[in-house]
Amino acid sequence: MNMIRNLAQDAAYFAARSAMVPGATSAEAEAVAHEVMGMMTTTGYEVNVDPLDANSPAVVVTVTVDFDQIALFAPMFLPNATIESTAVIKTERYDGYFEQ
Repeated sequence: MNMIRNLAQDAAYFAARSAMVPGATSAEAEAVAHEVMGMMTTTGYEVNVDPLDANSPAVVVTVTVDFDQIALFAPMFLPNATIESTAVIKTERYDGYFEQ
């Protein structure tokens, strides 16, 4: 369970970190989250990235893992459990920080 929780946290963090720079998109952040989660699984999880534009003050990425689909024996003790991790990182898009 801790391994899945740590992986979800890493996926959310690295995805948000990759999209904090000017010009980055929600799709790029989602791709990074899938890449990290792919270290363990390709199914049983969902990635949600809040829409980004030139004025977004922060990147918000949430990774939700369906424990029943990922774990082998633990769901017998924790049925219908989900693990959710959210990372919020300020962007470099706000006024005065970066000029193009």
